[in-house]
Formats: sequence, structure tokens, C-alpha cells
Amino acid sequence: MTATNAGAARAVAAEHASRIEAVSLSAVADTAATYDPYEAANDNIAAAQQQQTTPMPADRILGWLFTEGHIGQDERDAGEHMIKLASIARSPLTSAMVRYTARDADRKWRPVEVQRHTIRPALDKIIESIRYEPRRKATVQAFVVDETNIDLDSPHRVAQGLSDVARYLWGRPEAVTRIMVAANDNQPQADKASAKGGVFRVADNLQRMHTAKNLDDDPETNDALFAAGLRYAQDHHQAGLSPLGAVDYSRVVVDGGGQQNSADSRAVARDRYRAARELLGSRYGGVVEGVAVEGKSLGEVGAEITRYRDRGKAIAAAGERLNAGLRLLAVRYGILRS
Repeated sequence: MTATNAGAARAVAAEHASRIEAVSLSAVADTAATYDPYEAANDNIAAAQQQQTTPMPADRILGWLFTEGHIGQDERDAGEHMIKLASIARSPLTSAMVRYTARDADRKWRPVEVQRHTIRPALDKIIESIRYEPRRKATVQAFVVDETNIDLDSPHRVAQGLSDVARYLWGRPEAVTRIMVAANDNQPQADKASAKGGVFRVADNLQRMHTAKNLDDDPETNDALFAAGLRYAQDHHQAGLSPLGAVDYSRVVVDGGGQQNSADSRAVARDRYRAARELLGSRYGGVVEGVAVEGKSLGEVGAEITRYRDRGKAIAAAGERLNAGLRLLAVRYGILRS
């Protein structure tokens, strides 16, 4: 009798444990089925703001990440794709068809036309492709929700999320069609963000800011300020203060080539550079010199010349001085009217 009772007790306990496990698995399945990444991200905004997040438009966040070198070209295009789909998904329009531009694996943008009801499922799949929950929430908060924000001190989660999205949309970078060049020609250099120790021009940082329209919101003014920065850097190099290097195929990178200008042209360039430097003064000269000539980022320059310890405030202050300084140069060079 004792053995029989013990066996019956063990059977009842096993049945009870299986019921508990079934209920637990059912609860997990119900939670996963009703999970909405949009609601989860919106609910997490208050907690994210306690982590010193900075409210910023989605396109500004994307431009800042690209300018500071946190993401490359593929990640930037993936962010633009997410912003477009999120904007269409939030739109109150009810038209059946939607037209927008999309990028393919060969980095070519083409106009596409799809049915509106397919936009939200496509955006959901993109969000689901982001690995790990913290990374997914940070990316959604930066590009999908109504009031986008980002932690400027720790942007790595958003950058990693965009990398997952780019991999989901276009595959790995190796799948992109490479540009064919001659065997004895220079191989096209990768962007600074993806070079991982490779060679890049110091003007690339200014060029990335121009591409992301971070110099000025107006396209024409943005082009004018970029031209003024290049002119200032060119005068600096032609003056012999920082000579450009020439290509040397016998070396891995470049040689230490110097200037080929005559003494007269070098003196004229030095006079132009000194006049422009005097025009900028101490307030704007350091920022323009650091970005246009030395190739530093706004974060690096802002930390050097401003008193702000907060990285976001330092970048904003440096950006204002860079804009004002380039405007002075553009007027002096005759690119803009006073």
C-alpha cells in the first residue's frame, strides 16, 4: 500500500508540474503574439529620457551619426529607408498606392510604387531584424516614433541597429557590386567609418557634413559654405603650411611629398590664408581650422574649444561657430553676398 500511494503521489505531482509548464508557455506565447514594438518604444521614452537622451529629428540623428563616424554609407541608407517607411506609416493619407525612392544592393536609388497596406508589415519586419531588445528599442526611438531621441553619449546601440537593418535589406557588404579598376590603378578608398584604420582624406569630414546637410539647412547655402571651407583649406595647403602628399606606389599608404608651387604663388596663398584667418578671429578660427584643415569632427573640436562637458552642447556650439565662420569666408571669397 505504501508503494502504491507513493507512486500515485508522484503521478499527481508530475501532472501538476506539466500543467504549470503548459500555462507558463502559453503566457509567454500570448505575450509574444501581442507585442507591439511601437508601443514598447513609446512606453520606454520616459525611461530613456532619464538616461540623458536628447530629443532630435530623425534626419538630424542620422546625419549626426554619419558625420561623427559612428555609421557608414550602408547604415545611413538603411536609416533613410526606415525614416521613409515610418513617415508613410504615420501619414493620415488613405491613397491605395504609395511612391517613394528605395535603394538596392548596388547602392542605387530607384523610385518604387507599392500598396499602402504593405508599408506597416515591411516596417515591422525591418524592426524585427534588429537583434537584441535594447538595440531594437534604441533604433525605434531614434527613427520610428513621433518624438525621436537618442543618447548622444552612447550611440552604439542605434549604430548597431542600423547595421542589422542594412544587413537585412541588402546583405553583407561583400555582396555589393565592387567598382572595377585597372590592376595598376588606385583602389577606391572606403569611407572613414568602415575603413577600420585605412586611409582617408582630411577633407572627408567636411564633405560628409556637406552631404548630410549639416553645414546649413538651405541646399544652396550648404553648397556655398562647403566651397568656402575647401577654398580655405586649399589656401592653407598652397601656402606650404601643411603640404599635400603625393601617391607613391612603392609604399603601403603615401609618401611625404611636398609642394610644387613657386615661391611667388606660395607667398600669395599665404597672404590669402592669413587674411582669412584674421577675418575669422579667435572665436571662429579654431573651429574652421579644425574641421576644414585638420579634418576633425565637431565633437572633437567642441570638446577642445568650448567649456561644455556635455557632448551634445559642445557639438551644437561648435556647429554654430563653424556655420558663422564659413559664412564670413564665403562672403570674402565672393561666393555669398553680404
